[in-house]
Amino acid sequence: MFGLPIEAISMLGSTILGAVMKLWGQAQADKADTHKMLMAYNAGITEGVNDARGYQNPNAAWVRRFIVIMCLALGAAIVLLAPMTGEVTNVPVQVEEGFKFLFFDFTNTVTKYIQLEGYVTPEWLPVAIMNVIGFYFGSASMTRK
Repeated sequence: MFGLPIEAISMLGSTILGAVMKLWGQAQADKADTHKMLMAYNAGITEGVNDARGYQNPNAAWVRRFIVIMCLALGAAIVLLAPMTGEVTNVPVQVEEGFKFLFFDFTNTVTKYIQLEGYVTPEWLPVAIMNVIGFYFGSASMTRK
């Protein structure tokens, strides 16, 4: 090979192999150091989570109760007290007018507005109230010992 004796080729190959092995070993050492740093970082996070779980705030239950009572009161006020204000709400309703005869369609859709006394509650309001109540009872029933 290029006029080099076998000893020189062997020495060149072992030199290259030694350099590759040294780089590979250094890369493994770097990975080990990174792993140690990640483990230390995770230990710090775990310690913070355990400290937060162990923190007992006596006012937290009162805050949850206040939130639930306010949500229920506002929901009840909208549903029960709104008709007493005399507000008029216009609700769009699609009405189909006309007739169909055999294969002929003489119908058209018209949007009419119906006036309702009071406010119209959105569809998400009862679901939101139920979610708040469920969250309250779920968090109150799950105690960590």
